Amino acid sequence: MWTRARIKQEAKNSLRHFGYWMPLLITFLTGIVTGGISTGGTTTNSITTEYTSEYHGDLTPAGFAAFMDEFFGDFFYEIGAAFENFFSNPLIAMTTIFVIVMAFILGLVIAFGWSAFVAGPVIVGKNRYFMEHRAFGSRFERLFWVFKNGRYMNTVKIMFLRELKVFLWSLLFVIPGIIKAYEYSMVPYILAENPQISSERAFELSKKMTKGEKWKIFVLDLSFIGWSILGVLCCCVGGIFLAPYIEATFAELYQVMREKAHGLGFSDYNELPGFFPEQA
Repeated sequence: MWTRARIKQEAKNSLRHFGYWMPLLITFLTGIVTGGISTGGTTTNSITTEYTSEYHGDLTPAGFAAFMDEFFGDFFYEIGAAFENFFSNPLIAMTTIFVIVMAFILGLVIAFGWSAFVAGPVIVGKNRYFMEHRAFGSRFERLFWVFKNGRYMNTVKIMFLRELKVFLWSLLFVIPGIIKAYEYSMVPYILAENPQISSERAFELSKKMTKGEKWKIFVLDLSFIGWSILGVLCCCVGGIFLAPYIEATFAELYQVMREKAHGLGFSDYNELPGFFPEQA
């Protein structure tokens, strides 16, 4: 029986003992590759500022109408004229629409290719790094371990199927998608431990590992909300420094799940052999 307090404490211990800054670099780079890092900021609304100064706080309907007419009347007129000229030439209109559609399709293909062939393998490599780090420390190269372990395409296939399954379940309603996301949450760790495993077996193992555990894992996720909010308040960069702690915690969670698999007999050390320094 695992508890949040126990695995979080183990995560803190591993970060203290084997170092924090390399895991920080690993999570930072993983976030960049997978799109997990975003930037934000504030902008000044110059139109509102100008309106306030010129109309002296006149918030009557007549004043507001004058504001809308002066600041937006010409804008909408020009937009309308541009559309009229655009559709007056069918060849230009069709060519433009074709270019937009093709650019959209190309963007989807690039995004899909990046997610399937780069982001997914990097996530598995990141999990490999943290599973080694918790036990004996690891090396930066583990982040790209999948690209040279000889089972790259198997990882690509299984990670793609995982995302596809969660997406299709999410089309039903949000809740089934969330449940499946937790049910398949161990798949990237299983691949990090055994990259030769079949897709059917990887999903079966993850399902058995998380049986009766999904609510506890969900609550574990929720336990980081306070820290995440604090990270956002810290110039929106605090989450970067929180990420190694979260990853170390879920590495400890997977260790508990694999012990469950061995203890209940639905897997063994031939299938899930563990993580050792000498492994390539």
